[in-house]
Amino acid sequence: MATRPFSSLLESHSLARLNRLADAQRQLESRWQAALPFALQGLSRVIGVDASVLQVSARSQAVVAKLRQMEGRLLDQLNEKGVQVNAIRYRIQVELLPHEQRNPKRNLALSAAALDALQGAAQTLPPSSLRDALAELVAKRRPSSGSGQ
Repeated sequence: MATRPFSSLLESHSLARLNRLADAQRQLESRWQAALPFALQGLSRVIGVDASVLQVSARSQAVVAKLRQMEGRLLDQLNEKGVQVNAIRYRIQVELLPHEQRNPKRNLALSAAALDALQGAAQTLPPSSLRDALAELVAKRRPSSGSGQ
């Protein structure tokens, strides 16, 4: 398989088209968020526009209810900013969007042998922040035996 230089990929028509679509989506999202009152910013996201209907996902039914109350004003503001839409369709998306999800913290257990090795390493080091950090790590990870150790 022949390889192409990275610069030629950046100049490709399909990538340029994708970049224009991404820019348009970012602009649309920016205009939507700017039209919202401060208290509602970030609680909904633009999905796209389909036949002059703005598609919006919201975090809850309560957010949708509030947006519906303001729909006329929102449409006016969007049209003033160059977004030609006649209606807004809402969808509820309760879960976080993929880019907003955080990976859960993993509880990495250390074996007794690993804790003993870290404690031994800490004892061989001269007084330093590394020595203190290793000692603290061992103290936090070692199961408490009730003997005050």
